[in-house]
Amino acid sequence: MGVISDRGLQIGRLSDIIFDEADGRIVTLIVKPSSKEIIGGTAHDNSGNALIPFNAVMSIRDYIVVNERVLAIQQLKAQPKLVPQTQTPTLPPQAPPSPPKV
Repeated sequence: MGVISDRGLQIGRLSDIIFDEADGRIVTLIVKPSSKEIIGGTAHDNSGNALIPFNAVMSIRDYIVVNERVLAIQQLKAQPKLVPQTQTPTLPPQAPPSPPKV
């Protein structure tokens, strides 16, 4: 079955489906992409197949239609977060101690 975006972009062909064994719900679609550029920022498996979360699916008829906006949000969430380095506070320079008075 073909997978396309809501804007008509051909994403690829459905290869497999991942289910949640506890409740039987579909979690992820495994899609063989039509080109390498399609899976650029999306999560993918070792075989290069795109992993599309089922919450991105809008419709299933002759094609599976997925929402590009939901895919973009998933891509942003999947990106590694930059953790700011902790900086040690810098103290202002101090004058050297004055010699004792005699």
